[in-house]
Amino acid sequence: MSPSAGARYKTKLRGTDRREQLVSIAMNHIATKGFEGLRFQEVAKEASINNATLYYHFPTKEALIQGVVGYLNGELKKTSRRPSDKPVTPREELRLEFRDLRELLHAQPQLFIVLCELSLRGLRDPVIGEMEKRRDGFWRDHLSSIIRRGIKQGVFRRGIHVGSAVASLMAQFKGIAYHATLGTRKHGEVDEAIAEIARQVEHWLTCKSE
Repeated sequence: MSPSAGARYKTKLRGTDRREQLVSIAMNHIATKGFEGLRFQEVAKEASINNATLYYHFPTKEALIQGVVGYLNGELKKTSRRPSDKPVTPREELRLEFRDLRELLHAQPQLFIVLCELSLRGLRDPVIGEMEKRRDGFWRDHLSSIIRRGIKQGVFRRGIHVGSAVASLMAQFKGIAYHATLGTRKHGEVDEAIAEIARQVEHWLTCKSE
């Protein structure tokens, strides 16, 4: 097979695969250059396609950003899926939330950089702001469910204001992610910070240490 034929073969991806490739490229561009550095022509060039093919999959820059948001949401929701044959207590599930955060920070740090970019962009862009609200809403409902079940089962103390507790947890998670992606952080440093915050949160919810 000639080099040109090989290049043509590499570009013959299924529609779903092509969209995933374009979203991945766009996400990396946002992570390294910010939204202002996201250029259709550069995404198409890196994917070895012309602009018309890119526009076929994503007619506008906003549509491409929505594709990035959809990917991010899918990755974040994966962490909330637990094996149905292995039930866990609310306390264990809360620990898993911190574990998942740590593992995701190790595996896909650029994901959190893009999340920070989205949060800032959402303050000025109502469309992205609405996407941010929907994702936060899913996350808020998920954490609220854990805490309510914990109170009901006697795992967490009574008298917890669920709304305030969830807002605090979300701020903790976002703060950890921001700290981890701001500059160069050693994995050990981030891991220790996550472990310490997890212990403090658990103590606060239970009023007793292990």
